[in-house]
Amino acid sequence: MVIARQNISVLLVDDDTDMRRSIVSYLEDMNFTVYQASGGRQGIEIFETHHPDLVFTDLMMPGVDGLEVVREITQKSPETPVVVISGNGSVNYAIEAVRLGAWDYITKPILDFSIIDRITGQVLDRAHALKAERAYQESLKNAVLSQDRQLTKISSLDPLTKLPLKKRIREKFSQYILNNAFTGDLFVMLLELDNFKSVNEKFGHECGDQMVIDLAERMRALVKPDCTIGRIGSDQFVVMVANSGDVLKHVSTVRGLFDEPFVVMGQEVYARFTMGIAFFPQDGEGIDSLLHCADIARTSARNMGINQHCFYSHELWEQVQGRIALESGLRKGLERNEFMIYYQPKMDAHCRRMVGMEALIRWKPSGDDRLVSPAAFIPVLETIGLISEVGAWVLKTACKQFVDWRKRGMAPVRLSVNISAIQFHSGNLTEVVKDVLDSTGMEPEMLCLELTESIVVKDIDETITTLNALAELGIKFSIDDFGIGYSSLSYLKDMPINELKIDRSFVMNLPGDAASVAIVESVLGMSQGMKITVVAEGVETEEQADFLTSRGCNELQGYLFSKPLSAEDFFRWCHGKEYCGGHRKQNITCNWDVGKAIKHDRESQSIIA
Repeated sequence: MVIARQNISVLLVDDDTDMRRSIVSYLEDMNFTVYQASGGRQGIEIFETHHPDLVFTDLMMPGVDGLEVVREITQKSPETPVVVISGNGSVNYAIEAVRLGAWDYITKPILDFSIIDRITGQVLDRAHALKAERAYQESLKNAVLSQDRQLTKISSLDPLTKLPLKKRIREKFSQYILNNAFTGDLFVMLLELDNFKSVNEKFGHECGDQMVIDLAERMRALVKPDCTIGRIGSDQFVVMVANSGDVLKHVSTVRGLFDEPFVVMGQEVYARFTMGIAFFPQDGEGIDSLLHCADIARTSARNMGINQHCFYSHELWEQVQGRIALESGLRKGLERNEFMIYYQPKMDAHCRRMVGMEALIRWKPSGDDRLVSPAAFIPVLETIGLISEVGAWVLKTACKQFVDWRKRGMAPVRLSVNISAIQFHSGNLTEVVKDVLDSTGMEPEMLCLELTESIVVKDIDETITTLNALAELGIKFSIDDFGIGYSSLSYLKDMPINELKIDRSFVMNLPGDAASVAIVESVLGMSQGMKITVVAEGVETEEQADFLTSRGCNELQGYLFSKPLSAEDFFRWCHGKEYCGGHRKQNITCNWDVGKAIKHDRESQSIIA
């Protein structure tokens, strides 16, 4: 903190004339106003008259000594810093001075006067902070007293928008339904601003508050004897309408409030919203239950897109209950060993030899015979913050299985493992991968991490740093579902990407769909020039496989060769044995040393025996 020293006054109390003159001269050179006293009693009197901002005092003085000076000044003005300057080397004196309230202690003789400058700055900063804190506490106390006097008003109105809060909404609800003129029609609309957070982040909270105030002003036009509006959250508003069955008319009116942009720091910003609607009494018999149902409907409206509304229904309630059960089950999935890894082979397009496999997570909840689709539970893992933990488990488990297969005679093919966006941008992915490599003995050059386009284009500088750090370990990288997202190869020139996977949505229509053919040929042409391997996923027919092979696709993956299999079934498939489902691989090579595998199995059995 920069101290305006010309406005600071200092009192120096010291019976040593030469020392006092030297210190006074130094302090005046620092632009302080200096008062001086040759004894303790005179010092206390000068303090009471001039109330200086800082006091320096000697300890050993005739009459009233420095300890008494410290005691009296700190009792009269605790926020005024008192610094002892003494040649008495006794530790007990120093301790006693601090116990009485001294803020610091300087030992004579002073060989370097800059220590006075340093300590002065420290104690004045501390004193300033103390005064500010006390002023704040005082203002807070006054504010609380003022608020207590207006408790009823403040408890029912939002201080920012002056709109009714939930307490007032409850009161109005009771008035509506108990009124003799009540027709039985009442509904609530719960409105949430979807881009309120982004406005705060881009323009600041004051601008976000102004946007809320402006919206509140627009909403006041809705207020009528049978219509109440309120604010029940930072970005949530409620509209309650009684004695009207024309809900669509009111929905249209509310939507119209957002037709015109809001002006934020001179820029026009269109507010986005979602709205949920619930009816009395079928959806809820009290205002709290109605708002809860409206919030469920609002969440569903968010999944429908921008500026959408949704009515509450029993089906929505069942979906919410299902989501709650899903989250609860997933939280216990790891400890119950309910997750498992399935493997799907990746084949060389020309010789139909297995060159790799993709590890795919599956979840089988306890007491359930069915596998839950990853599309159903992966987004939930991301939402509840478990995706990194589960992702690390998948990586380690797959690598451990891969190492075991290598010991059993599997050729040096690639193991591909999917990495989520949250995992990748967590900041510790490199450490996690290193730990897995060390603990499992996985060969780094055999591991390929599959990333989506949205991951690598989010923060390109950060992405390149992370990729390069992993590449130094020998790790390979693949862009999964290529073609459905960013769809540009421009970012690849600076990234160590080894592989692109053409999304199955393009493969499924080959070779008959001209648009799919054009996209696939374009990707293959550019990738060949950049020497990047291309894998087509979702290959289900020989016709698709032949077309992709003829166009230069390097590898194929799909049900034509095998669906994803459990570890046991994958091992059986690799050795030409039937697996669950009754299928058998045909005309392909797995490049597996069967003799070594049999020997390994016999040794393992003998050890177990």
